[in-house]
Amino acid sequence: MPARKIGFGGWAPFVSLNGEMVPAADAKVSVFDRGILLGDGVYETVRARNGKLFRWPAHRERLIRSLRSARIPLAFPPSEIDAAIADCLRANQLSDARLRITITRGVGGPGFDLAEGSAPNVIVAASPWRPLPEEKYRNGVQAIVSRIRQTAIESLDPSLKSISRIHLALARMEAVEQGAHEALLLGSGGEIREGTSSNVFLWREGRLRTPSVGCGVLEGITRELVLEIARAERIACEETRLERADLASAEEIFFTNTSWGALPVTRLDGQAVGSGVPGPLARKLMEKISQRVEEECR
Repeated sequence: MPARKIGFGGWAPFVSLNGEMVPAADAKVSVFDRGILLGDGVYETVRARNGKLFRWPAHRERLIRSLRSARIPLAFPPSEIDAAIADCLRANQLSDARLRITITRGVGGPGFDLAEGSAPNVIVAASPWRPLPEEKYRNGVQAIVSRIRQTAIESLDPSLKSISRIHLALARMEAVEQGAHEALLLGSGGEIREGTSSNVFLWREGRLRTPSVGCGVLEGITRELVLEIARAERIACEETRLERADLASAEEIFFTNTSWGALPVTRLDGQAVGSGVPGPLARKLMEKISQRVEEECR
């Protein structure tokens, strides 16, 4: 089926708002919603291919963990979110799409009080699947190490995918201002954490390395897929603590997330990574990830 005309900055024209499919132009939440006032909510991003969701059970479980960590109760079973996603794809006539599920705590009063009778708002929005330009995979991208540090583990559970992301937005702005595609954030102790919207992997001396979950990173679905592929291909890999100095000696660096797959970094802070071109491991993983998507979404 052909996709409907897209507007609203690339979003599809219909969204699911609390289980009701409505035109995006008419979808409204209160100006006193805590998601607006406080960034009080969680979200998840999922890929649809051939009308099927790639690894939705893993995404859904992570969404449930985020809700639990944020102490946002839903008055309905998660299966209703499945139905809302299906309705959103159908209404927008999309089979290949990027979906975002956003859940806020609901309307709040002045300060931090929740308004009496308030309930969470559940929003499902879609946009046509548009991969990054091929040249970014062929040539690699530039990245920087941001001045901004990632939130301390003690302040925010890394497994909670919060919509409160202004520090990450600022870090991405910093990257764009320097002509880079992504910014890498360090932790308070100087350890490597993650990108603004991605996990990071390093390849050095025949071993693939990525920051462990215990270091305070989100358990990315594509991150886990890369580790799964590495084990299947007998590629030595480890989840560990990585320091900034490890970046300088890396032969390959790449970012992973649902939208990018495995995106090679060829320049970091203006310096060439390895030989300055995407390495063989990143190229192999790009291909393997695409294969998995096609196999699991037939």
